[in-house]
Amino acid sequence: MRTRKSIPLLMGLLLTLTSCALGGGERGPEPLTPMPSEVPTGPEYASVDEVIAALAKGGFDCKVTLRNENQFGSDATCEVQHRATTVVNEISVLSTSRYSRDEIGDSIATGRRAYRHTIVAAGNWFIWVRPGAYAHDMAKALPGAVVLEPLVEK
Repeated sequence: MRTRKSIPLLMGLLLTLTSCALGGGERGPEPLTPMPSEVPTGPEYASVDEVIAALAKGGFDCKVTLRNENQFGSDATCEVQHRATTVVNEISVLSTSRYSRDEIGDSIATGRRAYRHTIVAAGNWFIWVRPGAYAHDMAKALPGAVVLEPLVEK
């Protein structure tokens, strides 16, 4: 009996999903936001550990508070003590075999536009620096890095 009662529910759900797909037109996925032209193609890093090592070489001892690694890349959150402030760096390194430059650019654009993040970027990696006022200091420590200010739509 239970099966008979669930069939109309499943059919209704199927019809709703189908009508949403058919009624939505041919919009498809949104186009990617390309990597900003001022972001250099290198250096590329294999993991967040390489970015953290580059920060250390540039004078910033970054204490890792969170780390994640998988086949698509790696990310970490680390803190730096700088000018009597704790600067939080959320680092993302994306696999170049999995993600194109425009896909990485699209991720950066989302953070800059939707969340008003100040980003330090180069190659296949980017860092959300908080507070953003210290992004230029972090960029100076990283070879080739540039600062991307938040995007504010008018």
